[in-house]
Amino acid sequence: MGFFNKKVNYPELAADSPAAEQIHAIEGSLKELIGQISDPLEVIPAEDRAFVFIGKPPRNFGMAMVDDGVHSLVAAAKEHGIDQIQLLKINEKLREAYLHCQDAPRYKTSVDGKAVVVTPSQQLAQEVSEIVKSIYN
Repeated sequence: MGFFNKKVNYPELAADSPAAEQIHAIEGSLKELIGQISDPLEVIPAEDRAFVFIGKPPRNFGMAMVDDGVHSLVAAAKEHGIDQIQLLKINEKLREAYLHCQDAPRYKTSVDGKAVVVTPSQQLAQEVSEIVKSIYN
């Protein structure tokens, strides 16, 4: 997880932090996602949802949005008529956003017994949110 797949021992996410509160608010949906996949997860908390990089960003990754449910980026793209070429462009923009925030602090926490990385970066959340909105427009 994390930049260029380095094995990093991140500090523990403080239980009283705003990011921990955001994770707690969507914990049920995160558990649902954890039950569906075994890949590493990196959660980017946002105002009313979280974005989850699945896999090993910035190279091999998928993306899900988590709020009161789990929403796959690929499924949303298909649902809104986004073709494969457009989806690849969106994926490249997500990669660039991730790289822009490579120095953002990252923390570890456990959700349903699985270790996840949490990146409480407003900049990354905003960039990802703008990219994801392009799917729905």
